[in-house]
Amino acid sequence: MTGFRPGAGLRLIAILIVDVLNPMFVMSLALFASLGYILTLLMPVDIEIWQAVFWVSALIPFIGLSARVYAKRKQGVYAKSRPSWRMALPFIPLLVLAPRGVGELSLPTMQLWAHVDIHSGYIHQLLYGSTPVENIFVPGHPANYYWLYHAYMAAVAKITSLHPLYATEIVNIIAVFSGLLWIAQTLIVLKLAKPRTVYLGAAVILVYFAVNVTGPLSLAAYLADGNAMPNIWMSSRTMRITLLEGADIRLPSVFTTVFNASSVALSLMAFCALLYTCVKMLKGKIDLLALALVSACGIAVLAIRADFVLHIMALLGGLVLIRWRQESREISPAAWLLWLVISLVLSLPLLKY
Repeated sequence: MTGFRPGAGLRLIAILIVDVLNPMFVMSLALFASLGYILTLLMPVDIEIWQAVFWVSALIPFIGLSARVYAKRKQGVYAKSRPSWRMALPFIPLLVLAPRGVGELSLPTMQLWAHVDIHSGYIHQLLYGSTPVENIFVPGHPANYYWLYHAYMAAVAKITSLHPLYATEIVNIIAVFSGLLWIAQTLIVLKLAKPRTVYLGAAVILVYFAVNVTGPLSLAAYLADGNAMPNIWMSSRTMRITLLEGADIRLPSVFTTVFNASSVALSLMAFCALLYTCVKMLKGKIDLLALALVSACGIAVLAIRADFVLHIMALLGGLVLIRWRQESREISPAAWLLWLVISLVLSLPLLKY
């Protein structure tokens, strides 16, 4: 009789996160936005219905992805991956994000930094009222913001019984981690970094936050000149200090933006997921999961931050131009047609939104 092996449990957790929970996140977000919005076109939708849509949207991809993992396990796909303490090495560079995450969760003032009036207004409408949602600044007029994002946050807040802004911060932190995980998988597929290495974690941080790589060096030079450490609350002044002369003031804002209450972290997560999927497809790995992720990423971004659609379309356009003709024996014409029909049914209503 064999006893419990800690390594086997660690591998099971890794498989659950990478192959089930991470793709489920973006797929459930897309389903939530699409199904929820279709319901709002048919009837008033209150927070009880939003909760039901949340659970249904999470359960559908969870069942499908779990069945896929079970089938792969039966085929011995995971047998080659042996657990090791080296699995923790990529997480070492990610510790640089811990102070910000702790700060966001422990300091309420940090949660009130970005457009708190807009986010709180829409979330409270969806928590205590029903659709259609009104413009929070001009009552009686339709909402002119990405309110499906707030519907998702309202559902999370209601289910967890957390303060809405606190729930938003938790979701954003999970979305940042998810985006980092998608980038890590992309770097591995492109053979730009090896798994289970510190270098992989450092490369992931560099890719995700590389819009101002020289920021820490500029700040160090500023302090070396005898200047005092800038106040972290004076964000615009601090950002200027971290910039090279003549650089755009918007360059170093990603770090702040993805942690603050906004839909940027979720949109960036969807973009990273689509980037990984496109790279896999260019490598010849076209399967139903890849097609589902392509649809989910597009629908999620269309629903929660429409200005990201341009980036999504550019990425997909490049994929079409490069290798859309490639045939995949794993997908039948009927499956292609089914995917196209489901994608159109879920996405076209959002054009009205």
